[in-house]
Amino acid sequence: MIIITAGDQTPARPYETAIEQSGGVPRTITPSQQTLDLPADATALVLAGGASVEPGRYDSPVEDGVTVKLDPPRDRLEWAMLTQALARELPVLAICRGLQVVNVYFGGELHQDLTRTPYAADHRPDAPRTHLAHSVTAKGGRLGELFGSGEFAVNSIHKQGVKLLGDGLDATVYSEDGLIEGLEHTGHRILAVQWHPEELIRTSPQSQALFNDLIGRATPR
Repeated sequence: MIIITAGDQTPARPYETAIEQSGGVPRTITPSQQTLDLPADATALVLAGGASVEPGRYDSPVEDGVTVKLDPPRDRLEWAMLTQALARELPVLAICRGLQVVNVYFGGELHQDLTRTPYAADHRPDAPRTHLAHSVTAKGGRLGELFGSGEFAVNSIHKQGVKLLGDGLDATVYSEDGLIEGLEHTGHRILAVQWHPEELIRTSPQSQALFNDLIGRATPR
């Protein structure tokens, strides 16, 4: 049983399909369900993409001139779910917003608008969700084991990115311009990527590998 946390307006079906095709049973939980309890039969947690993390969670106001779409009920949901998953030592796969949630949860900070930074402008192109926007490279860690050391192309649908890495996190995947695109925790079973692998499972072996690995780690031995 793989729990997916998502916003009430987040299309959850791509995540569910990716989990099903890797042999898991997905269940999506959104804020409107009004629960903060991780189900007892959960064997893994997926933090899906969506709205920006409330900047107050990393002690910042919304920066002048920046427009952000926030979802405080979802922040509360995912903080609670992540806390319970870590306490139960469950594997976690965090995707796009999910990576940012993980980073902030462990005390990190975010760039609120990458177009106001030196990073390239192709992190949120005006293109379909399956469009391969740029390349990334893994530099060790579990993600390096899954992806190998060569460059590979990913889609990119995010406005924000890691500014300050959270405590206990290792950045192990980077884009061509040096932005952190993948991270993992040194003491917990967390893998996180900034792109959307659920949209690429039919064409990207690396994206499919993430879900296969999650199901492998979630399956009771």
